[in-house]
Amino acid sequence: MMFDEPAHAACARPPDPPARPTSPTLAAKGPDESAADFLGRVRRYVRGSGRCGPADTGARIVDTAHCRALLHDASVEFAPWLARAGTSVEALVRGTPAQLAAALNHMRREASCLTMSSDTVIDNVLALAHDVLARGIPGDFVEAGAWRGGVALLMRATFEAWPDACVGRPRRVWVADSFAGLPRPDPASDLADAVMHHLMASIDSLRVDRRGVEHAFAAAGLLDEQVLLLEGWFADTLPGAPTGPLALARLDGDWHESTMTALEALYPRLSPGGHLIVDDYGLPTGCARAVDTFRRTHGIEAPLRRVDHQAVYWSKPR
Repeated sequence: MMFDEPAHAACARPPDPPARPTSPTLAAKGPDESAADFLGRVRRYVRGSGRCGPADTGARIVDTAHCRALLHDASVEFAPWLARAGTSVEALVRGTPAQLAAALNHMRREASCLTMSSDTVIDNVLALAHDVLARGIPGDFVEAGAWRGGVALLMRATFEAWPDACVGRPRRVWVADSFAGLPRPDPASDLADAVMHHLMASIDSLRVDRRGVEHAFAAAGLLDEQVLLLEGWFADTLPGAPTGPLALARLDGDWHESTMTALEALYPRLSPGGHLIVDDYGLPTGCARAVDTFRRTHGIEAPLRRVDHQAVYWSKPR
């Protein structure tokens, strides 16, 4: 379904947000503060102001021996499907035990932030948000797979950074997540995703509840009627979500099924000239397969642009 004009009036009024902290962590954008300075403050808040990333490189939680045991356990758990596919866990993961340990430890360290996204990915999100606002592309922003809400929070902050672009065209940020971790893929149809889900179960950093995300927005002074949370699995929430048209969509669902569900529900709503970001295209999961299949099925020839080793985006032709 395509939308030519915003459909805000058709949306039910969202429930009142929870009580805000009495003293938000961030002050509102000052009248003389530049967009870059304001977004820099929000970005430091999202990235933990030095509480995550390189500063914590010594905080390891798993070692190579543990990951070797995880891979062996996965080989036993998924033996029938691996045999049928004629492959191995190591081939699906595309990494050694040491590389798996590094990836899991990285995720654990970044879990003290509101996003695991790199500076390069954040730069891209902000640049694309600024682009659609500056060009007046109609529609809301959405993130499908929000984790702790850091990137969605930055999306909401762009409305404050460039308020002139939103005058007369109210915009909202939709934050879609299960708030219960990642769904368990079916190994019969998505073996690589099922194996990765099994391996990632050794850390529980991907399970974030809704209240934690709401508090993150509230502490930044950005929890208001322009922020709407969609709680549940994508198949249950995205098809019927009353978003109206979309100017910017970011998909971070990891798996093939989650990515395909989000593409089918959201891409038809993306306004011509809008951008769609897929965060997990470079992962050893089914995400890239879903994107490639969707683009081929719908005859999408718009260039698929690399953001970094993992994320990609394309712009919907006018």
